[in-house]
Amino acid sequence: PGEAAEPRKFVFLVSESRPPACAQPALAAEQAARKREELNALYVALTRARNTLMISSIEPHRATTDSWWKRLQGLPAGLMEEIAAPISLQPLTENSAAGDDAIFNLPELPALPDAMRLQPATEPPVDEDSVSARIGKAMHRLLEWGGHSSDEHVGAVAGEFRLSPAQAAEACALAQRILGGQGAWAWNEDAVAWQGNEVDLVYQGQPLRLDRLVLRKDAGHEGHWWVLDYKSAHAPQRQPALIAQLQCYRAAVQLIYPGTTVKGAFLTGYGKVVELA
Repeated sequence: PGEAAEPRKFVFLVSESRPPACAQPALAAEQAARKREELNALYVALTRARNTLMISSIEPHRATTDSWWKRLQGLPAGLMEEIAAPISLQPLTENSAAGDDAIFNLPELPALPDAMRLQPATEPPVDEDSVSARIGKAMHRLLEWGGHSSDEHVGAVAGEFRLSPAQAAEACALAQRILGGQGAWAWNEDAVAWQGNEVDLVYQGQPLRLDRLVLRKDAGHEGHWWVLDYKSAHAPQRQPALIAQLQCYRAAVQLIYPGTTVKGAFLTGYGKVVELA
């Protein structure tokens, strides 16, 4: 996003009509930004024309409702004349006061049609450098190191992620709740046949990094792969972007192990396991 200091995601798309699940939120945000920019350009054209605004059009290959032509076609008759009404300026005279209402005669513009109003973004961009984001990253690092909670490890993440001692302790507490919560089986040697932290994969040309990937061997789950995604948020299942990301992780593992059961779940910093539907 333009307001960010650096890119958060880099994706090659063969077709915008068929994006991978993990790229859908980013693509939707990009398309919404394009529409806002188109409306901004139309607004400038409508308000900067001195006498006449001319818009030409050809019959499009595909029907669209977002073009300038389509938007203006639906406006009430006479609206364009009202918008383009010239401003009557009267020259200053010796008797004109600085606040004299007669100096400018501005026409009252009609209300902007709903179709041309900018819609607010449904999901504000995440500040990757906020305190909560840095605490979450520190939690991930501690889990990557095996969940160590020694003063040395906590001090290391405090320095790496610019956290105060209290904030680093909070990150440590989140990691410990994950390790000792409902997903504790993921670190149990009697339940896990294989395990990996920070597993790098490539899916549809996109590099992925899975927080934890395990192969279960306990009764009732033999041969089941689990993609586990650590989240410091209380309810990650309510965030569509996080759901799409985990779905992408699961699809990548399923592609490697076709015909096997692959499940995905969030492990939250509150000790909960939220399994992907």
